[in-house]
Amino acid sequence: MTTNKLFGSALAILLFSLSSNSQAADEHSNVACPVGLVSGLTLTDEFGAVAAANTRCIKKRHHVRTMFAIDQFYATGSTTQPYALHQMQNVYNDYTITDGMTEGRDFKMIAVVHSMGGMLLLNDGTINPFKAQVEHLMSEGVTFYMCENTVRGFIHAGLLQQGNVAAGLIPGVKFVTAGLSAISDFQALGWSYDQP
Repeated sequence: MTTNKLFGSALAILLFSLSSNSQAADEHSNVACPVGLVSGLTLTDEFGAVAAANTRCIKKRHHVRTMFAIDQFYATGSTTQPYALHQMQNVYNDYTITDGMTEGRDFKMIAVVHSMGGMLLLNDGTINPFKAQVEHLMSEGVTFYMCENTVRGFIHAGLLQQGNVAAGLIPGVKFVTAGLSAISDFQALGWSYDQP
């Protein structure tokens, strides 16, 4: 077989594969969409008939594992919005309300927190005005993992006490030895990666 024929055959297989994948993705759109209403309005009432007809919902499934990486304290250009927490709540609401999934059975969410994102896990409400939002997500089943390299920096800065760092963090925070390697490890274990 000539090079041109090989290339043509490979291209045909690739195009067929892409079109098959596209069709497969479309087959699962609007499956029981939606189960619940986040705003209390139907999609048509909230967004209009055209948008409602063209909305792709997530098919309810089991064992969805979503990991957020948080390395900022405030959203870019803002001093009033907690970085990533709002997006995490949106995903949680989409899974539970819109898609009818149950946390712990159908899906699990975690956050690996490092660098300045570690400020979100401080237990001192005067330093961390977003403490209640983290605690709320934790009460819904979200697990937060704090990078120990970040903890070392916080000890050096006087934000945490060496030998008793858990006392300065929101109760229930877990730890990883290094945030970035933990992110890679969670991905290798099948967790999807979100960087809001």
